[in-house]
Amino acid sequence: MIEVSIVASELNQLKQQLDQTRLSHRDTTLKSRREIMLLKRIILRFCAACKHHDSELDKEIVELATSIEQVENTSDLTVRIATFERLINRYKQNVQKEHSMMEDHISYCGETLQRVIGLPAGLKRDLRNLLQHPSHDGSKHIHRIVRLIELYERAIKFISVGQLSSEINSNEIIDVDTQEQLSNELQHLISELDFDSTSGKDLLEIRNKLLTGVDAVSLIDLALQTLKLVLEGTNNERKASQAFVGEMNTQVAQIIKTSEQNQEKSQAYLEQRSLLNEEYSLLVKQAENLLNSKVSMQEHKAQMALLLSEMSDLSERNKAMQEREAALIERHEYATKKLNTLYEETLEYRRQLNNQQQRIFKDPLTKVYNRAAMHERLDLEYKRWVRHQHSLVLSIIDIDQFKRINKNYGHLAGDKALSIIAKTIENQVSDTNFVARFSGEEFLILFTETTEDERKKVLANIQSAIAKLPFKFKDNHVKITVSICSSEFTNSDIPEKVIERSIQALYKQKTKGIEQLISA
Repeated sequence: MIEVSIVASELNQLKQQLDQTRLSHRDTTLKSRREIMLLKRIILRFCAACKHHDSELDKEIVELATSIEQVENTSDLTVRIATFERLINRYKQNVQKEHSMMEDHISYCGETLQRVIGLPAGLKRDLRNLLQHPSHDGSKHIHRIVRLIELYERAIKFISVGQLSSEINSNEIIDVDTQEQLSNELQHLISELDFDSTSGKDLLEIRNKLLTGVDAVSLIDLALQTLKLVLEGTNNERKASQAFVGEMNTQVAQIIKTSEQNQEKSQAYLEQRSLLNEEYSLLVKQAENLLNSKVSMQEHKAQMALLLSEMSDLSERNKAMQEREAALIERHEYATKKLNTLYEETLEYRRQLNNQQQRIFKDPLTKVYNRAAMHERLDLEYKRWVRHQHSLVLSIIDIDQFKRINKNYGHLAGDKALSIIAKTIENQVSDTNFVARFSGEEFLILFTETTEDERKKVLANIQSAIAKLPFKFKDNHVKITVSICSSEFTNSDIPEKVIERSIQALYKQKTKGIEQLISA
């Protein structure tokens, strides 16, 4: 009796330990599920909020979702979540830069409209009010652009009425210099955009009209059309991005849900497998005891038959469990294939974004950096110069008598000449220097940490190489030359001041002849 009491006591203790273990396992499982749900909400909220994402951010979303499915301890995701946060911060900085560029474009268009002669005082007052209150919130840029378009429409209506009454001469609406500057700026803006929709085709048609030359009234109308097409193209790209993010959001949510269900079933199957093993062990032990017992043969057979029946039942249950586990593996493989498909789609989208980014910062005609990239690089080098005071020199290269080429041989000939000249300039400078198309027939080079003799040699080689280029237009051999002005940053110089100083010195010197090489 004492031994039975001891065994009963130990069994009671084991039962209590088992109950505690089960409670602990349940708490751990619930905690793990809560953590998974928390990470799920982070991804879903981020995807819903991400309207303009970059390739690395898209990749990180997929990798984070994959990690959630693979790791058992969610604390292992700390490093990846930190990377996630860093990419979000970088994305925020990029958005702020885009907002700043948009504000600059709004200011420029508004100032251009202010210079139109003969507009009513009320319209100019509304325009001044618009420009005096710049937007620091990206969500208000669209409202400001719409308001600017409304002012353009009012201006066009007024100009049209003035034309009918012969009170305003179309050639006097905008002075010639301002008209040429606005035309060039519109051409550069269109060249830097690349919309896949009909907006892109319409913008190219506008650029072709600007290349052939338009009057002041038509120029304002084309500027208004450009603004509308930019808004339309931007809106289409935003919708495409939202659709992509929404689809990715749905698929990631489905994968997470499937992963959670598979995890729950896997845990249940593990517990059932453990119970089956315990039952097998118990039956084996009973069989061993039966073999060692001294019972009659008939009783031995009866008990053995009962054990075999129970083992047969366990075998059937084990077979059914194997079928369920096979189905679970099949669902897991399906989820994996779906995740791989999502990953491939994300890679393709990233490739498209990378190509788009290249087009944003590269001039489509000459393949060198455009003006937007120039301003960004110039700002970076200027900040480095302020900190370290190393040598920083800006060189403006202007093609001599370039308008004569467009006039005599057509704009296609001019485009061909620009492409070849840009390639020649790139071939003459080192990889550490920066080449960009500054305006229609002007290029810019940034020299960092170079000596004066090195720069002069490079610029002289550029002039010589371009002068030797074998241009042939309409069976005529044409020699093209360039003039160059360099200006070194000194004292309290700022980029705008250095550019203005270089341009003024260059145009003043060009009155003395072609192929000038000077310093300002």
